[in-house]
Order: sequence, then C-alpha cells, then structure tokens
Amino acid sequence: MRVKEKNIYLVKAENDHVNALKAFTLDERQLAFTSMPVPAYEKCLIDHERFPVVIMEENRPVGFFVLDRGNDLFSYSDNTHAVLLRAYSINRSEQGRGIAKISLQLLEPFVKRHFPNCHEIVLGVKEDNEAAKRIYLGAGFIHTNKKKKGRSGPQDILKYPIL
Repeated sequence: MRVKEKNIYLVKAENDHVNALKAFTLDERQLAFTSMPVPAYEKCLIDHERFPVVIMEENRPVGFFVLDRGNDLFSYSDNTHAVLLRAYSINRSEQGRGIAKISLQLLEPFVKRHFPNCHEIVLGVKEDNEAAKRIYLGAGFIHTNKKKKGRSGPQDILKYPIL
C-alpha cells in the first residue's frame, strides 16, 4: 500500500513523540548506516545545534531524522549556510510505502521555514548503500564527488542546493 502525499508531514520532535519513537525497529543492516531515533533525539536535548524532526503519517510517527548545524557539519561541507541531515530512518514496519521519497520532497520547504538562511542540505551516505543513494538522488540530492570516513566505512557526500 502506497501513501498519499497529503498524509505525510514533518514536525519538530517533541517529548510526546518519544514513546512512539521507542517502538521503532530497524534491521541490523540499516543500523550500520543510521542510529535509532531515541538516542539521536536525546543528543538533540543536549546539543541545541541539533534539530530533531519526526516524519508523521496523519497523527503517528513513521520516521525520524536530525538537522544539525553544529561543528560536524563542516566535515561534510565548508558552506556556513548549510545544514547536515543525519540519523534518517523510517520505521521498519512502514518501509516500502514511499514515505522516504515524500518526506525528502517535503524537506526543502521545512528547512526554509526553520532555517531561513540555509542554502544547502548535506549528508553522508555509506558508499555501498545503493538503496539509500537511489532515494536521495531521486529526491534531488547531487553527488559532491567528495568522500568522508564514516563509522562504518567510506561515505559519499551528497548535497541539496536550496534556492
């Protein structure tokens, strides 16, 4: 079953999302590429350069990611007006329904609203994670032809210019 775009939206994560985020599951292969939502959310509570985002379908969380303006950003880009997309995940039970594609289409207007001076979204994707690269590239991200050493191997750095 595919989702309809009107049912998917992005919101800043709040404490009342945590119980639903705790129920998220990812398979072991995915955990090599990303982190679980609750630990990533908890880092946001300590580091105010990190902005936690929940992907909602109607009134329930189906995905999560973080927009980071901290120093880690500069190992991906030297653009001081960029934001780093990290810890992106879709709950395993919700995968394969087009939620990732729709959420990434909603990303630019969401970033413009919350980070009006942002000109670029950057991310690192593991070199051999072809499925994720396909999704990001299909959503308008482009290769920077740069690589970065990640916790589980080399990453390709992708960017999404914001006009």
